Amino acid sequence: MSRKLNHIALCSVLFVGAAIVNAQQIHVWDLALTDQAGQMTVYNPDRDDAQFGTPVRSGNLDGDAFDDLVISAMAADGPPGGERRENAGEVAVYFSPGHIGGQVDLREKNPGVITIYGEQPRSIFGIKSEVADVDGNGSNDLLVGAFYADGVEREDAGKLYFFTSELLSEIRAGTGMLDLAEPWPPGVGVVIGPDHNSRLGVWMAAGDVNGDGVADVVVGADQASGFGSNAPSFEAGRVYVLYGPLAAGERIDLNDSTRPMSVIYGIDALDHAGSTVASDDINGDGFDDVIIGAAALGTLRNAYNIAGGAGDGPNNERHNAGEVYVVFGRPDLPRDIDLNANPPQDLLVVYGADGGENSPDRLGEEIVTADINGDGLADMLLGAYRADGPGNSRPDAGDVCVVYGARDLPGRVIDLVDPPEGTMLIYGARDQAIAGDAIAAGDIHGDGYDDLFIGVPGDDGPLDRPFSGGIVVIAGGPNLPAVVDLAAPSVPVVWIQAPDNFDFSAYWAAAGDFDGDGSVDIMPNGMAGDGPDNRRNNAGEVHVVSGRLVAEILGGAVQLTAIAEEALATVPAQASLGQNYPNPFNSRTTIEFSLAVDADLHLAIYDVTGQQVATLVEGWRTAGVHIITWDGRDSAGEQVASGVYLYRLAIGRKSEVRRLLLLK
Repeated sequence: MSRKLNHIALCSVLFVGAAIVNAQQIHVWDLALTDQAGQMTVYNPDRDDAQFGTPVRSGNLDGDAFDDLVISAMAADGPPGGERRENAGEVAVYFSPGHIGGQVDLREKNPGVITIYGEQPRSIFGIKSEVADVDGNGSNDLLVGAFYADGVEREDAGKLYFFTSELLSEIRAGTGMLDLAEPWPPGVGVVIGPDHNSRLGVWMAAGDVNGDGVADVVVGADQASGFGSNAPSFEAGRVYVLYGPLAAGERIDLNDSTRPMSVIYGIDALDHAGSTVASDDINGDGFDDVIIGAAALGTLRNAYNIAGGAGDGPNNERHNAGEVYVVFGRPDLPRDIDLNANPPQDLLVVYGADGGENSPDRLGEEIVTADINGDGLADMLLGAYRADGPGNSRPDAGDVCVVYGARDLPGRVIDLVDPPEGTMLIYGARDQAIAGDAIAAGDIHGDGYDDLFIGVPGDDGPLDRPFSGGIVVIAGGPNLPAVVDLAAPSVPVVWIQAPDNFDFSAYWAAAGDFDGDGSVDIMPNGMAGDGPDNRRNNAGEVHVVSGRLVAEILGGAVQLTAIAEEALATVPAQASLGQNYPNPFNSRTTIEFSLAVDADLHLAIYDVTGQQVATLVEGWRTAGVHIITWDGRDSAGEQVASGVYLYRLAIGRKSEVRRLLLLK
């Protein structure tokens, strides 16, 4: 069967066969349909480039109206044609052309792509990247970690490189590549880890921690020692807050640097504090806060040291359950902050629910911030990718905990054994789904609520592709439930399904407005994707999916005006309204409803402003199942425009509303 015919067949399956659970629907976006509108796939250049993962990030690096894509091949072996530089790593920046579509092969020369090659073998350049204005000149810069890079007489000290936007433009206008093993041009800066095996650069973020209007760099060194010679310090981990601006080309050696910074030291040996970090204002005081994960046990990013470690919960009684700390920003944070002996009085701590030898939760292995409920405060999205689902009934299903931002968060202890008000849990759907191993978020609707993108790399998905994985989209809003179980979601979801078995998507994910349409786009990786036509084993790939189209399928931003208020009361128990199929559709669609008793009813189509478009059924109907079709015409027989419409079944003063999507 040709790819085009396969697309047509799967479109009917996607939406005809969508599962209805608790009156909500799972829609599927199939990434195997590489030519469909609103999707782009980017392939890493060489086989085994994704041995340790394919990190992805997005941000505007050239000052136009579009966010660009940053893709790491962190196991890559140096420039083509040169001497093999094993696992040096490389990072490609794909500057957005302003639209989403087609396929991009990073092996091919492309004027919109630049590639930066790691300087040392086994340094894993590209373990993590970030886009932020760290030199304070008004344009974003690129930060890239190489956490196994060597300092002078410091093996595996780790490095954080930063590249100015001006340098990136020069590279793009020139050869399209920069080899860090060669002499550096102006515009390359570096931060060097403090000690042997400290692994600086494992994770980084940027935020204005001291409130001076300039972004500060927050970077983890998760194997660095704790504070003081008598501390339980082995691999306790550290987080460095480097106060901005960072000068273009600056060289910062953390072994002896006197520049302005704060150093946050982990609590216990093997906690690996700083294995993840984030920075955002979660309590609304105007200062970005430093959010620290202690959860590096067994993750692929450990590469040459797969053991790692994680925080052990209250009184160290939950082995490797994982911990998250928040040091709240202010203008005068001290130089040294010892979370073990002298933690800040307002320190926020979040403990993972379950520990143990076999499958501890590892809370904090992923940390993302976003405003999910639209209250103006950043919320924390915390991954516990080895949690075991509701009642510990699904081994390694994984979960995500949302801790909503609040002004009273400073000084609190949140124990997820008993999640308090102000949190939400999202459970993985099945055993070994490892939901939450990747998280991203952004506003796909333009409604002021950031939406959640939850990676499920071990899940077979609705299309039953073993370990293909994918990413699940949930609409943000002010009234989300306290628990969402992806096995039976109580809210609508769009399941973006990876194209092939064993793709393990999404181990990493990002969000950015790649096409400049005002909707954030969704960017999951396929960590073990095999390249064009599956000819490059384990090369890795990244997909970009139109947030606008996903929003139209998902719903959530549509303002239903008077219809929404009326629909708060559901149709009586003796009636039910099914989801139309196919959905989306381009010529006609079928709507099914059932009645347990005879009833006088009204079924009609409305636009999103609440104006009636067409009446489908009106009057008495007998008990039973009724099937009708709509051909996309209004009451006057004219074809209506593409877009989201509503259909409402009303019986007496009760009604039920569903959405449908017409695409021409």
